[in-house]
Amino acid sequence: MKKIILIVLDGASDRGEDTPFHSAKKPNMDSLAKNGRCGLIDIGYRKHVESDIGFLTILGFFTKEDYPGRGYLEAIGLGLKPKEKELCIRGNFATLDKNGNISDRRGGREDTGLDFLCEQLDGMEMDGVHFHVRAGLGHRVVIMLEGKDLSKDIIPNDPLLEGKPLPQVGAATPSGKFTASVLNKFLYRSRKIIESSGINSKRKTPVNAIIIRNAGMKKKHLSFEEKYGMSGCCIAGVPIAKGIARYLGMQVVEVHGATGNPDTDLKAKAEKAIEAIKNHGFVWLHINGSDILAHDAKRVEKTRFIERIDSEVISRIMDSVDMENSIIIITCDHGTDSEPSFKHYRHVPDPVPVLVSGDGIKPGNTAAFDEDSCRFATMRIKGNGLLPFVLRISSD
Repeated sequence: MKKIILIVLDGASDRGEDTPFHSAKKPNMDSLAKNGRCGLIDIGYRKHVESDIGFLTILGFFTKEDYPGRGYLEAIGLGLKPKEKELCIRGNFATLDKNGNISDRRGGREDTGLDFLCEQLDGMEMDGVHFHVRAGLGHRVVIMLEGKDLSKDIIPNDPLLEGKPLPQVGAATPSGKFTASVLNKFLYRSRKIIESSGINSKRKTPVNAIIIRNAGMKKKHLSFEEKYGMSGCCIAGVPIAKGIARYLGMQVVEVHGATGNPDTDLKAKAEKAIEAIKNHGFVWLHINGSDILAHDAKRVEKTRFIERIDSEVISRIMDSVDMENSIIIITCDHGTDSEPSFKHYRHVPDPVPVLVSGDGIKPGNTAAFDEDSCRFATMRIKGNGLLPFVLRISSD
C-alpha cells in the first residue's frame, strides 16, 4: 500500500477575487497540482462551521451518531482521560464590559496567566460534581465534570457575537437541568476567582468570565487502522487535532516549537512528518496559523504564511519523501474569510480546495492550487469520501 501524507492547512481557503492562495507564490504546491488532480471537497457544513467536524470528515469518520462532541475531543487533546458519563466542556476565557456585555469573546487571543488561573479553578466541587480545569490554546479552556447525573443536553451560553450580555447556560432537555444548574454555579464562582486573581495586571486584554461553547462525552468508535488497514500518526500544535488523532487511535507526534499559531516552527513540523512516514502508512500534518491570521483579518500576512508553508514544508517533503511510492494530499478543514468588513465569525461553509498528487495519480489539467483553479477542475468529493477516493484512484 502506498504511503499517504495529508496536509491540512486550517482555514487557508478564503473568499474574494484575489485570495491568499491565489496571491501567494507557492511553486511547490502548484507543481503538485499540475502533476496531480485537483478539485473541491464539500464537507457538508450548513449553519455551523467547526474544525473538528472538518477533520473527522476529511479523515472519513464523521457521523452524527458517532460524534462524541468537541468538548470531549478537546479534553483528550490536552491529555485528560474522561471516563464514561463524565462531561467535557470546551470554553473561552472572555472579557465583559462594565455593563456585563461581551466586549471580546476570545479575551484578546492571549494566554498570559491562564495556566495559573486554571490552577486556581481546578478542583472546585459543588453539588457532588468535581471540576477539572485545563488551559487550552490561546484563550481556550477545557472543563471536565466528574459526578453523577451529568448530561451533555445543555444550551451553551455563547451568543457568538460581541456587544451582547452573557446569558446563563440552559437545559436542552429535562435531563440537562442539573448539569446546567451546576455549570452556572461554577461560572459564577469562577468570575469571583478570576477577578481576584491579579492576572489582569499582566495582560494586554483583561478576562473576567468563561463562555461555555461545546459539550461532549466519551463514545466507542472504529479506529483509523481498523478502517483503513494502515497505521496513522498526527503532527499538530492544537489540542483539537491531537484529540481527534487520539480518538481514532493514531499516534500523536509531539514537535518542539509547534505552537498552533503563526509563530509555529514549520521546518520542525516538516522534518517530523518526513521521519514519521518511514514508520507509518499515513501521516496527518496539521498547520493552524492561516486560520489565526484570517480571524484577525490579516489577509496579507495570511498570504505570506502560505508562502512559508510552501517553501518550508511542501518543498522539504517533496525533496525527502519517495514520491514514486507516496501520495501527498493538501486541503483545508474549512474556509476562513479574512476580509475585515465582517467583524465576528469568519468561518465559511464553502467547499474547500483539494489536491492529490503522487504515485498512481493521473494528472488533470490544473495549472495552480487555489480556489478558482480547483473550482474549474473536475474532482468532486462529498462528505467522508476523500481517503476512500484517493485509495481507489491511486490503485487504478
